[in-house]
Amino acid sequence: MNAAQKAKIEANRKLALERLKQRGLLNKLQVKSIESRNAPPTKPLPTTNKVTKPGSYITESNANAPVLEQGQRGDVPPTSEKKKQYIRPSVRAQDYIDYDFSTMQDLHGGYINPHDRGNYNSSYGDESSYDNTRNLKTLEDWKQEQKARRNLYENAPPPEHISLAIKCQECHINIEMDPILDDVFKLHVCKQCAKAYPQKYSLLTKTECKEDYFLTEDELADLDLFHRLEKPNPHSGTFARMQLFVRCEIETFAFKKWGGEDGLDKEWERRETQKTKRKEQLYKKEINTMRLKTRAQEFTKRLREKKYGKLHKHQYGEPIGTHKDEDGNVMVKRRCIECGLEVDEIDI
Repeated sequence: MNAAQKAKIEANRKLALERLKQRGLLNKLQVKSIESRNAPPTKPLPTTNKVTKPGSYITESNANAPVLEQGQRGDVPPTSEKKKQYIRPSVRAQDYIDYDFSTMQDLHGGYINPHDRGNYNSSYGDESSYDNTRNLKTLEDWKQEQKARRNLYENAPPPEHISLAIKCQECHINIEMDPILDDVFKLHVCKQCAKAYPQKYSLLTKTECKEDYFLTEDELADLDLFHRLEKPNPHSGTFARMQLFVRCEIETFAFKKWGGEDGLDKEWERRETQKTKRKEQLYKKEINTMRLKTRAQEFTKRLREKKYGKLHKHQYGEPIGTHKDEDGNVMVKRRCIECGLEVDEIDI
C-alpha cells in the first residue's frame, strides 16, 4: 500500500467520524476513543551503538535510564504489559448500532437498577452509562428515616416539668394529644376533644372537599394551604393514594373564599339552580329530538300510503255456504264486505 492510498483511507475515516458527530450518534468518550485509535503510531526511539554488555542497549535520549536486560528494548514495554497487536476496524459496532440487545439489562420497568446496589458487578453492561457520583443511602440515613417515620405516629418525649407541657387547645387540661392531628395537621387537640367536636376535627376526603366546599384541584394540591394525610386507597392498591384533610382548615379557607357561611350557601343555591336548568335544557332537547323522529315517521307513513295506498283490514261477513274437501272436512266460505275477497275456512 503506497502513501496515496494510506492518505485516502485516513481521509475517509475522518469523514465518517465527522458524519457520526453531526448525527449525534457518538458521545465525547467514544469520539476520543476513535480518534486515539485512528491516530498514527509513534515511531520508536532510535537506539545507540553503545553496548554495556552483550544483549543490552542504552538510548541516547535517556542515558541515565537503568540498564535493560537481554531481549528488552527501551521503546517496548515489558511482555506482561503488551497489548495484542491486531488490525482494528475504523468504526466499531457500537458506533452505528443504536440498540445492542446482547448488552441490555432488565431493570424491571425502571423500578430496580442493579447499579444502585453496593454489590454491583461492573463487568456486566456499560458502567459508563450510569451515574457513579450519586451517593447511596447509608445505614445511618436509613435509621434516621425510620425514626422520623415512627415519630410521625408517636408522641414526643415528655417535657421536663408538667407545667411546661403543651395543653389541649379545647379543654386546656389534657397534655396527651391526638398523634395524627398533632404531627400531621399541627393541631394541639387531645383525643377526647377530637371525638367531641367532629364538626371541627373530622377528616374529609378530596371528593368531599370538592362537592361540599367547592374547592378546586389546584387549591387542594397546594402544600402551603392545607396539611394532608395520605393513606392507601381502600378501593384498590393500584389506585392513587387517598388524601385526607381536616375539616377546620377546609372550612376556614372556604369561608374566606366564598365570603362566610352565607356566601357558601348562596354558591350552593346558584350551582343547584344551574344544575336544574341544565337538566331542563337536556329534557327539552330530548323532547325535540323525539318530536322530530315522530314527524319523520308520520311523513314516511303518508308517503307509503300515497304510493301503495292505505293498509286494508278485511271485515268478513256471515258464511256463504258449506262444502266438504277431499279429506271430508267441512269447509266454510266467507267474503270480505269491502273488497269482496273470499276465503275458505275449516269449520271445527
